[in-house]
Amino acid sequence: MAKRDYYDIDDILAGQERVPCVLQVDLDGLGSSGSGTASKVHRNARWALPYWMADRLDEEDYVNMEVSPLFAKRATRMYAASPESIQLRAICQYYYQFGMQLGNVVPEISLVLRN
Repeated sequence: MAKRDYYDIDDILAGQERVPCVLQVDLDGLGSSGSGTASKVHRNARWALPYWMADRLDEEDYVNMEVSPLFAKRATRMYAASPESIQLRAICQYYYQFGMQLGNVVPEISLVLRN
């Protein structure tokens, strides 16, 4: 997979796409109870985090990243059904760039990008 470039604006913007994650540890003082006081966020809570943040937290085993809905089986079937009529730019402006970044974590995505 391609190496991420620190100064590439497209790479930076692609890293802003949100990825579903599952929290692997309890975190005190991070959640909001709605009354203005911080509360505890429990293990197995689901969050959608920007890729750049989720990637680092996944390396440290704070979260487990899941496949983005853009590259899920349902979406890939839709892309395969009518590839001429789908405008990927409307779905995600940086679809391929984000796929290349996510491909470092989820190897199956490279197969989706090739098809």
